[in-house]
Amino acid sequence: MVSVNDIAMWRGESSSRVWTDLFWACAGAFLLTFAFPRPALGLLAWVGLVPLIVISLTSAPIRAFRVGYLTGVLHFLALLRWVIGTIHQYGGVPWIAGVAALLLLCLYLGAYLGAFAWGLSRWRRGGFFSLLFAPVLWVALEYLRTMALTGFPWGLLGYTQQNSLALIQVVDVTGVYGLSFLVVLVNTALALCVVPLADRESGRCGWGAPVLGMAVAAACVGAAFVYGTHRMAQVDEAQGKATTLKVGVVQGNIDQAVKWDGAYQFATLETYRRLSAEALKQKPDLVVWPETATPFYYLNPVDGVLTREVNRGLAQGDADWILGAPAAERAGQGWRYFNRAYAVTSEGAVIGSYDKVHLVPFGEYIPFQDLLFFVKRLVASAGNFSAGTKGDTIKGWDWQVGVQICFESIFPELSVASVRSGAGLLVNLTNDAWFGRSGAPFQHFQMARFRAVETRRALARSANTGISGFVDPVGRVTGATPLYEEAWRVASLPVMSLTSLYVRFGDLFAWVCAGLALLMGPVIGGVRRRNP
Repeated sequence: MVSVNDIAMWRGESSSRVWTDLFWACAGAFLLTFAFPRPALGLLAWVGLVPLIVISLTSAPIRAFRVGYLTGVLHFLALLRWVIGTIHQYGGVPWIAGVAALLLLCLYLGAYLGAFAWGLSRWRRGGFFSLLFAPVLWVALEYLRTMALTGFPWGLLGYTQQNSLALIQVVDVTGVYGLSFLVVLVNTALALCVVPLADRESGRCGWGAPVLGMAVAAACVGAAFVYGTHRMAQVDEAQGKATTLKVGVVQGNIDQAVKWDGAYQFATLETYRRLSAEALKQKPDLVVWPETATPFYYLNPVDGVLTREVNRGLAQGDADWILGAPAAERAGQGWRYFNRAYAVTSEGAVIGSYDKVHLVPFGEYIPFQDLLFFVKRLVASAGNFSAGTKGDTIKGWDWQVGVQICFESIFPELSVASVRSGAGLLVNLTNDAWFGRSGAPFQHFQMARFRAVETRRALARSANTGISGFVDPVGRVTGATPLYEEAWRVASLPVMSLTSLYVRFGDLFAWVCAGLALLMGPVIGGVRRRNP
């Protein structure tokens, strides 16, 4: 077995240096992971990157990359550990394949922290330069992670601040990237206070940059709090003037192991009929069922008996309904399948629909099927799903609904597109049974919460096994349900028309950060190194 001493010998380093790097990588991963649900200790995020930034500002780029990469891999291994059970149980592959899939994913995601540390070390200049360069580089890399390949923006750093209501209001200008910027800015300011102590031999022991850095960081965070407090008052005033709808959400708690078993279909529909009957006593205007709540092709003649059973339940009251179901449509000689949300009246008339746009790789389609012919999809109801049209809304009423199905709620551009199309209310249908009793359902709900604040639209969320509930346009959560319990909730939600800067300009802040990262790093930093 290869030891740490052997690794150190091969690299020409002392074993104590390797152990030190391992310690700080583990410490950083621990702080970052615990800042997310659960336990959601968001304050840890403000110091979680300090060790890595100190190492980056005082060491060679190769060492900075090593510590950053290891920090990222360990952090994501802990944050995304639910992937193993999901792939094993629902993908039909052995446990070892689930472990391998998680490891490959984390080796990829860890590269972003490695690149952050390498870039900060490679192009470091004075303290004030690093104070600005670190947060813009971090945001640029987060945005790249959101867009690269199919995109995987799970666990962006700004999400750790969900419980600071005044602070998160800034996302209606910058998106969640603005919060990530502030968190990294504070981490860098703190790191600059440590650098004079950690790097005495270099002679860079002045305290001007640390004092200035702390002052700038405090001013920026303070300004964000002031903005948030003022903006909350404005949005609350707009909510008070808006038309309200009484919306119900239903949580069926259907076991994923039997969800697609034909023998349980009528039992599933009876569960939703019974829970909906309780919700209808509150006289809601709209009732929402979760993603694929009807485990068959609703409205397809092949499943006519089950469709009639659903419509019988919908006729219990005067409410309209949004319900999740797979859909199949003829396409030439074959079929196209969709993960769909139907809007249906109490008389059974379909007045609108939405097809999921951002599909889950290996969940709803298999990429590179010729190579991965042995991999089973996690959703066993159909062939590969087709994507809907970005920006589509349900327009069956005087107001429009922007729908997010499952993990579409972690992609802010989708909710922004629906609001630009006229949505006055957001609805998230999801089935988080895949995640088990891990931190993932809490993290998923955490990210969906930000879509309400970014767009200034109320959000109703219906999840098969939880968490269901409501988020107002300021980000306040009401009616959140426990996991793995049958439940229903009803709340009055405003139909908003307010347009946030984030809806108007999208990810402009992230693009500016990406441009600054390129300018300050390869351009200015490269010039400095060529002309010392």
